[in-house]
Amino acid sequence: MRLKISIVYVLMIDRFDLIDCCGLGVDMGGLTKEWFTLISRELFNPNFALFVLCENKSFKPNQLSNINQDHIEYFNFAGKFIARAIIQGQCINAHFCRSFYRQILRHQIKLKDLDDLGSNVYNSMQHILKNDPEPLGLNFTTNIDEYGSCKTILLKENGDEIDVTNENKVEYATLYANYYLRKSIIDQVTAFCKGFNYLIPHDEIKMFSPDELDLIICGILEIDANDMRENTSYVEPYSENHLVVLLFFSAISKWDPENLAKFLLFLTGSSQVPVNGFKDNADAETPITIAPGGGKERLPAAHTCFN
Repeated sequence: MRLKISIVYVLMIDRFDLIDCCGLGVDMGGLTKEWFTLISRELFNPNFALFVLCENKSFKPNQLSNINQDHIEYFNFAGKFIARAIIQGQCINAHFCRSFYRQILRHQIKLKDLDDLGSNVYNSMQHILKNDPEPLGLNFTTNIDEYGSCKTILLKENGDEIDVTNENKVEYATLYANYYLRKSIIDQVTAFCKGFNYLIPHDEIKMFSPDELDLIICGILEIDANDMRENTSYVEPYSENHLVVLLFFSAISKWDPENLAKFLLFLTGSSQVPVNGFKDNADAETPITIAPGGGKERLPAAHTCFN
């Protein structure tokens, strides 16, 4: 099972500035956004088993990704891809789990990060820590399902012979979290970080928190119609006080987040807002521009290549 990634893109990702899609289009930004959107869609496609979607709608490396024989190569590529997206100022519509961000930043995993696996897992561990675990009959093992086959994992040497007690329950919780959030995916994380740091050295991101890194990679979740209006350019006969413009922004300001995201995708080729809002587009001299598009019988059109 192989990802359908353009070999031209793979070869160029180290030094990629603008893509002309092998001569199929002149890129003014829109084609670049489309490339990042399409590639990220494939990387996070569950059919390729590279990443799994957690309960909180964030992604973590799949501990069973080795069903794909090239999974380590693809995690290295994924690291380069995410780093290149940051360099290009492109937002990726996929959030990583906090525990994965910690490992990219070389921070220690925390017990609270078990929430990445689901609220039930975290709450169960909290119950163990706050109560006497001995009636539960636990030992230092955990069971995983490998495509229908149950496999027992020792959390420490001779773990199947060591009962969880009040005295060692903190160690049990720590080893449990470490296994599921780090040890079971260490090869995938290592390959991803190697690819990421190939383009962005650790020293350039070590000052960020997991939340800040998420913001840099994914951009702003909320689409602010007022921010868009303040950073939009106009072509005659339109201006910020033109009746059509006022009606336009009055209308979209009432839309729900899903429709706003669809509109932004139609308009710019990406449903994500840059980290500094629409001001980033204006500062890059590629602001959203409202211009006349022909007779009243025509529907609105977006010149995505210029956005």
